[in-house]
Amino acid sequence: MIKVRMLVLLDILHELTDEEHILNSQALLAELAKRGHTTDRRSVYRDVDALTEYGFDVVTTAKGFYLRNRKFTLAEIMLLISAVQAAPFVTESKTRALMDKLVSFLSRYQQEGIRNASNIRGVKFGNEEVYRTIEMINYGIASGRTISFLYYKRSIMRRDVVQRRGKRYVVNPYAMVWVQDRYYLISNMCGKDGLTHFRLDRIRDVRIEDAPVAPIGEVSDIEEPFNAVEYASKCLNMFGGEIKRIKLRCSMELLNELFDRFGEDIPVRKDGEEHFIALVEAAASEGFTNWVCQYGNRVEVLEPADVRESVRTRVMEAAELYKEQI
Repeated sequence: MIKVRMLVLLDILHELTDEEHILNSQALLAELAKRGHTTDRRSVYRDVDALTEYGFDVVTTAKGFYLRNRKFTLAEIMLLISAVQAAPFVTESKTRALMDKLVSFLSRYQQEGIRNASNIRGVKFGNEEVYRTIEMINYGIASGRTISFLYYKRSIMRRDVVQRRGKRYVVNPYAMVWVQDRYYLISNMCGKDGLTHFRLDRIRDVRIEDAPVAPIGEVSDIEEPFNAVEYASKCLNMFGGEIKRIKLRCSMELLNELFDRFGEDIPVRKDGEEHFIALVEAAASEGFTNWVCQYGNRVEVLEPADVRESVRTRVMEAAELYKEQI
């Protein structure tokens, strides 16, 4: 009973105390009694000493006792909750369940403050399999085995439609990365060269296959060891393609934008008072073209010629849409 009482006391300290909410020995005795454990003041002091000796940060003050340091600070919990709320691939029901787990690390009073200040915002997808998908893909990566799955996309009727008429994708999985509020699997389609990216929220029914994963250097021009974060930073909006060194001429107002996108170590130099030249490494793909075009005349591709031509073609096609009819 003494060991159980000590655990109940720890629960009380965890739930009902923090730096601003301190319980004296009488209050602790009352709470223990409510939970079926009657004892005396000296026993409470001994239990507190035992918890402190074990490593729990129970603070004793003139006013009473409170639990100070926890596994997560209030700021850390708020940061994690914000990340969960912002992640579209975490469904609304799983977002609420995760929030409940996260706030359970705080006192009751801290929980109330967070619940009053937070709510689920933004778009949330409906794939409730996402946890299992993450676990299965991670197991495939860790065990070095290929995986297979079904892949879905939304139709104009807002329905999930299975791709390839239900034929399973079989891939070599290498990494999962979170990019611009989307979670992606970086993989190689078995029997083909190059890397392919799949959104995890569109993956269903993942299975672990018997075949071993092919080394990434055998199916792509990526060198070992594979740095997934660095690779993803070069694939704008996770469009794949050949990684090229691209020279850009940009308006000075976009300097921080380029640092945020490509890192602060990219080579840059001034080109007059209002522009700068930057050298970036990126996948020469539709994603890169889209990224450049969003800035209009504030970003110009100088080299290489094929990337410049790709952007020029896209701009001309867009201009044609808005050409006045005569």
